[in-house]
Amino acid sequence: MNKKTILAIDVGTGMIKVFVGRMQADGSVDILGSGAAPTVGYDRGAITDSNALTHSIRQAVDCVRMAADSQETGCVYLGISGSSLVMQNSIGSIAPITSGTVTVEDIERACKAATFAIADTDYEILHVFSTKESVVKPGAALEVEAHIISAPKVIVQGLTQALAETGLKLNGIVANGIVAAEAMRKELPEQLNNFIFMDIGAGTADVVIYVGGKLCSSASLPLGGDYITNDLMQGLSVNRVHAEEIKRYYSRLSPDLHNQGVVLDCNDYGTTDKHISFDFLYDIIESRVDEIVVLLYESVKPLLDKYLTVNGQTLECIYLTGGSGTMPSMGSCIAKVFQIHTETIKPAQLADEYAHSTNTVCYGIISHGAKISTGEPVAEGYSAWNVFIRKAKKLLKFDRC
Repeated sequence: MNKKTILAIDVGTGMIKVFVGRMQADGSVDILGSGAAPTVGYDRGAITDSNALTHSIRQAVDCVRMAADSQETGCVYLGISGSSLVMQNSIGSIAPITSGTVTVEDIERACKAATFAIADTDYEILHVFSTKESVVKPGAALEVEAHIISAPKVIVQGLTQALAETGLKLNGIVANGIVAAEAMRKELPEQLNNFIFMDIGAGTADVVIYVGGKLCSSASLPLGGDYITNDLMQGLSVNRVHAEEIKRYYSRLSPDLHNQGVVLDCNDYGTTDKHISFDFLYDIIESRVDEIVVLLYESVKPLLDKYLTVNGQTLECIYLTGGSGTMPSMGSCIAKVFQIHTETIKPAQLADEYAHSTNTVCYGIISHGAKISTGEPVAEGYSAWNVFIRKAKKLLKFDRC
């Protein structure tokens, strides 16, 4: 296996997207190619048909292999989202190794203690983040609140099997919203303390909340652009592909066309009767956008009250990405409902052909893979605690946090 090559697979509700990249000496990743295929057999975090999902993944991987003109896959990381993921906070308490001093290793140990407090044999831990550290007893105890993201083992095992049947060995499964937010955090136009990252795709909306510059909470909600597409299919009597094209066409138009009597030519191959009033499209799309954003707000508001308002903090910005997140009406509606400045972002570090909001998750996955590859511990030099943790992981089947 060529560890300098990383394959990133984003299993979304609508599409499976794949990046292949090669790590550079400075730790960055040079994207060699991308591929995509419609998702079949997987819906909002649940495997509905393992054989169909395997076929979809194979199609996307074959596309990227052709694009990169290479059969190398190297390290393989796969990202998922959806309501099947469990995001929760837990507290771990340990005694620092050196009295009166708190080290990074101490914080990591406390995070591990927090994971043991919520261990569930039916779930696998994907990520652990320290959200708050405090010394309970000077020189005696360190208490850390950790944000922990877990996935059902049945889904992890199903995805691992699906990849194995395509000839790929999985190195790790990650939560899409988390890795995307962490990768984009370094590229944000401003270094803010309190902000929300939202990646809104076809079937899910991943929300990551930062307070004091640290990730403190997250959620993966079953809300996305598919609801708009379904409304267009029914309202216009068109198939899914045609509805998606009309949705993208509408997103490029100015809302000022409303109430101007404009009629749009929305015909596709094989149709002649799709001359549609802009106002009719406006009513269908904007009413569904309003509903999605209100549901988002109702889901996120309790988290904001818990982690921001209670501590006297205020939200500074919402950063939007993802195919549906960058719809102009989505951004303006979120700004109106949340009453906060909202910006759309995309991976600026990628070449122009890849620097699109729909590729943010793949960028996050491949960046996460590069980070893991460059930070892999050597065989020697493990502390007694690390040896214990490695054995515990094998016993409990915990993934790397």
